[in-house]
Amino acid sequence: MKRHTFSAIAAAVMLCAAITPYTPQRHIRAADAYDVEVTVDLNTYRKPISPYIYGVNSQFRSEEYLYPAHATSARQGGNRFSGYNWEENYSNAGNDWKHNSDEYLVDFDKTELAIPGAPALGFAKEAAAKNVPYKVTTIQMAGYVAADGKGEITDDEIAPSARWKEVRARKDSAFTLTPDKTDDYVYMDEYVNYLVQKLGDASSETGYQAYNLDNEPSLWWKTHAKMHPEQPTCEEIVSKSKEFASAIKDVDPKAEIFGLALFGIGAYHNFNNAPDWAEHADEYNWFVSYYLDEMRKAEEEHGKRLIDVIDLHYYSEAKGECRVTECRDITHTACIEARLQSPRTLFDHNYVEKSWVGDNLQQFLPVLYNVNKSIDKYYPGTKIGMTEYNFGGGNHISGAIAQADALGVFASQGVYVANIWQLNEIEYQLSAINLYTNYDGKGSAFGDTLVSAETSDAVKATAYASINGSDTSKLTMVLTNKSLTETQNAEIHINGDANYSSAKVYGITGDSSKIKLLETVDSIKNNSFTLSLPALSVVQIELHTEDDLLMGDVNTDGSVDDADVRLLGDYLLAKKAAKITAANADMTQDGVISAFDLAMLKKQLLVWRTPPVIEDVVGFWETKAGQWKLKNGLGGKTVRCTFSAEAGNNLKLAYGYWDPTVKNEETGKMGIWVHNDTTQLGTHPFDENGMLVLDIEVPESAMSVEIMIYNYMTTDENGKVVQLDKGEVVLEKVVYK
Repeated sequence: MKRHTFSAIAAAVMLCAAITPYTPQRHIRAADAYDVEVTVDLNTYRKPISPYIYGVNSQFRSEEYLYPAHATSARQGGNRFSGYNWEENYSNAGNDWKHNSDEYLVDFDKTELAIPGAPALGFAKEAAAKNVPYKVTTIQMAGYVAADGKGEITDDEIAPSARWKEVRARKDSAFTLTPDKTDDYVYMDEYVNYLVQKLGDASSETGYQAYNLDNEPSLWWKTHAKMHPEQPTCEEIVSKSKEFASAIKDVDPKAEIFGLALFGIGAYHNFNNAPDWAEHADEYNWFVSYYLDEMRKAEEEHGKRLIDVIDLHYYSEAKGECRVTECRDITHTACIEARLQSPRTLFDHNYVEKSWVGDNLQQFLPVLYNVNKSIDKYYPGTKIGMTEYNFGGGNHISGAIAQADALGVFASQGVYVANIWQLNEIEYQLSAINLYTNYDGKGSAFGDTLVSAETSDAVKATAYASINGSDTSKLTMVLTNKSLTETQNAEIHINGDANYSSAKVYGITGDSSKIKLLETVDSIKNNSFTLSLPALSVVQIELHTEDDLLMGDVNTDGSVDDADVRLLGDYLLAKKAAKITAANADMTQDGVISAFDLAMLKKQLLVWRTPPVIEDVVGFWETKAGQWKLKNGLGGKTVRCTFSAEAGNNLKLAYGYWDPTVKNEETGKMGIWVHNDTTQLGTHPFDENGMLVLDIEVPESAMSVEIMIYNYMTTDENGKVVQLDKGEVVLEKVVYK
């Protein structure tokens, strides 16, 4: 009987087997091909993947084309919903269309118009019919909503006026399912109660699981200038978040609340230059931190969490010949290349995109890394949502690759809910979602637990791998080839306790947005095989093992977890009710169930749950031989730089920076480049391993810090100093000390 086990002994045996007799046959490298190694490790870190990151958006009651076969979340929102009047179904377009108030959200259908909340009712029912488990709709919070459908709002009808009704969080009187359309108010707690009564609460299949607190509030004064003419302040959004979130929770305590829905990184930074941001800028590094801290204080004040998810919208600003989200010309190769790399801005410390963000806001990059840092510091337990995002390319294979990459990043960075927003064509992007949720057309999906996967060339190829729970009998892996011209010869190696015997390869290529079965692999030996991917492609690899026992699954429920530890402990204590599967419990495979098996089970669970140590990395890039520029945002901090070169050689260093606080006497303007004796770091030898580690204390006002080599040298047998090529010195990494 074949088994798969995660015991240390078996893992060691497997590892030895993987590196001895079998070496996968290498492809002969042609001019239009490249080799890449892909390594999957099942014995290290494992991380649960939120099931709701494979989501879509819809502004309307029904948009069939936005549903892939297996979308896992759906959001109803956008600019139109900021001015939506649920009682009468009028809404306002804002500056999307002449600040027009009309019946757009019910498609000008008079029957639908007469049903309160018709768009939300229809949207929830359709999503439930398509088995979408997580639904989000929008709560109005800007202050006013459309009172009629009479068309354009003129300058003398700016709110407050008869063309608007005031929004209030609480009714403070009995709810009704037939709201009063003759008064001047629209109540949000009554709206939530209406939806709960019609659809069920957040725990039901038909009800809404979450509510967005409006949409992109930092832009209200621009997108909805006739409804909210004054620029919102930090204090306003915090106050309204508390008020409206608590009102919703009182009606549907099981619902989750999405706060902010910030339009982009400029809003993450300072709430779009909010008038009162300066009052908080000294205490908080960016608005995200301020908002999280205020919501933490709100929980202490109310005795319950009000905001469950911090919601961030993200439309890539990366540029090739134009912005990647706007370029629809598939001949623009610079745009394609920029799009393929653009998801790296979310997680990669050593990547700086070509954009105004890359030029000016490096201190907040990578985005999700910094958001997670703020959550950990100011409000632990808060989840991350991206209810609107897009990387462009919906009409091209590059869009599918970027989309698939983004979903892998969302999984690895702990995003809770993500919903793509359609910009233009979307077929390639929806196909990439299906590559995770329904790649064979029969409901087969990427697993629910992320395992370690990496490639030897992360610029050209990325990999994400998963299993279900702790069951390694099926392994799924998404692999990309980002080269525009080269076939990728991927040498795939799997370290783990399961022997994989076969694989199916499903993929999307440039000739069609449809997912196809590209290849089957029956020659996997010692968990290694080679796979060729055409230029510009993304695949889902489904691997199977014939093993039929899951070692450690003491209670045979299909997963290995704390319940198995407790049951095995009870068995060893001879508790009568403790019945185990002995074959699964024999971790050491010595034929005896003992305390050693329990210890091994506990140890392996600890390994799985221990996240890898991630250093606080500082991004940098080489500007020329012997000179490197560090990303901005280092003022007042100490960074540790690691260099490598020939052991025993010496390095003389200095650093320069731009100081905007000092007046340049020659030009009369503020700002000077500091590069003099005060920045020299001295001369230092490389150790016996060819390594050199130096700390740099960056001045508070420093920007655009650059490290520069003065001399790289050695001493010959006559004691004479010999100058060497600066290009031989490598800056390996820079981290915050």
